[in-house]
Amino acid sequence: MKVLMIGWELPPFNSGGLGVACFYLAKELSKKIDLTFFLPFKLPFASLPFKILFASERYFKTKGYYEKFSFPLDKDLLSLVFSYGEKILAVYNEKPDLIHGHDWFSAPATIFLRDYFQVRALIHVHSTEIERTGNNPNPIIFKIEKEYFKKADYLLAVGEFTKNVLINVYEIPQEKVFVLPNGFEWGEKEKNLPFYIKYLKEKDWKIVLFVGRLVLQKGPDYFLHTLPLVKKFIPKVKYVIVGSGDMFLDLVKIAKNYQAEENVLFTNFLRDKDLWGVYSLADVLVVPSVADPFGLVPLEGINFYLPVIASYQTGVSYYLHHMMKFNFWDVREMANKIVGLLKYKSLKKEYTKNLFYEAKTKFDWRKSAEELLSFYSKILIK
Repeated sequence: MKVLMIGWELPPFNSGGLGVACFYLAKELSKKIDLTFFLPFKLPFASLPFKILFASERYFKTKGYYEKFSFPLDKDLLSLVFSYGEKILAVYNEKPDLIHGHDWFSAPATIFLRDYFQVRALIHVHSTEIERTGNNPNPIIFKIEKEYFKKADYLLAVGEFTKNVLINVYEIPQEKVFVLPNGFEWGEKEKNLPFYIKYLKEKDWKIVLFVGRLVLQKGPDYFLHTLPLVKKFIPKVKYVIVGSGDMFLDLVKIAKNYQAEENVLFTNFLRDKDLWGVYSLADVLVVPSVADPFGLVPLEGINFYLPVIASYQTGVSYYLHHMMKFNFWDVREMANKIVGLLKYKSLKKEYTKNLFYEAKTKFDWRKSAEELLSFYSKILIK
């Protein structure tokens, strides 16, 4: 079976979970089939466990808190999205059996190449504009999603919530939408232990962790509103917020209004060893997403044997029956769960153990890839 997979990012040059999911799916699939993965620009990967081609030999370099490569998110983005398919065709002309595109960035290219090669195409929806913006979508992106999602032969959603959004909001026929949950790569990870957080732990501070983009979708403001409630019971508590985004100044103001600057630490965006080090020192991980189709962050925390609580609106929580859950807006309930896990060691120990073993048995990239291969086979014989 020959599959052309069209993506937008891969680690370490990624901004979120989309690139991670693409990497592990491509890695596992390439062991079983002839898979070619496309990116829009050339990036300096040391090596990859699957075949990769680039639609352009150029890459974009940007400066942020860390020097990193990323794709341009400006007025040229739409031009790039709509020329992606033609650029792929300029360097790739082997007829595949199937085309698999990821999210709206790759949707026009997926349909363009589907029509050119006259093969089946599916679009893998990791999140919709409705979910990313809290039902306040960019009209251009929403229009692209709606048009090209409808044109696809099949859609793969990462969770039931996203599937329902595709059916009810995007008006996609139910028989075209299927669910494929993400997997996870379990095991030990090399880490850098941050000196300051190590110092706090030595001084008996409790570390309550948030990891994610500082945007409406991830709910960092609701998380921070739990601080005064938790502080009543645990005075030496430090809220460590890992991430960057347009809500940063709003969060600083919230901390200041609560006169709790001493209890909040912003680290900016972290990845890999630096992020793993923070996970390993935390006492509780809170995932208060307003709308998250799946969410790899809870699984990252669980991998470090960390007690994780998450909103019902976090997609992965749907599959984890042992996980403590709350509605993202229920600040008091969120605070109660944080306090309980910080105060009662036996509860924390038993809860963490049960959550770890449940998650480890349910989420595995090899299993996800096997389900995807089975799906490929079914749609090719129709």
